[in-house]
Amino acid sequence: MSADKLLARLDKVKQNGTDRWLACCPAHVDRSPSLTIKQTDDGTVLVKCWSGCGAADIVQAVGLSLKDLFPDRPHFRTPMRPGERWVPRDVIAALAHELLTSVMYCSAMAAGKQLTQDDSERLTLAASRLYAAWLEVSK
Repeated sequence: MSADKLLARLDKVKQNGTDRWLACCPAHVDRSPSLTIKQTDDGTVLVKCWSGCGAADIVQAVGLSLKDLFPDRPHFRTPMRPGERWVPRDVIAALAHELLTSVMYCSAMAAGKQLTQDDSERLTLAASRLYAAWLEVSK
């Protein structure tokens, strides 16, 4: 997802840098913008409410889910050397993406939020990908 999908659902959106915005948080009554939004180079959308609302509450308030903050799939390059099975930078990027996904869902659960079925399935997928990566390198 690009940040545009989220930004279109927010009030008082103001760009305050390249791929950075400020808006009213939809998860609480917000008279002056307290929500910062940033789109990273890989397409991940980061949200931070300075009044303390969690990312799950923010996206749910506008009819989205946490998975909507992440690109559909990572873009991998082809191996650089003959016989190389993966590009190390791509592996680290994919692992970082899955770890960030896991942290966001776990933070939501720690805050007492109930995950949707889709969110729960995405967390399970992230965990299985992290475990599969560990199995691959521990051979």
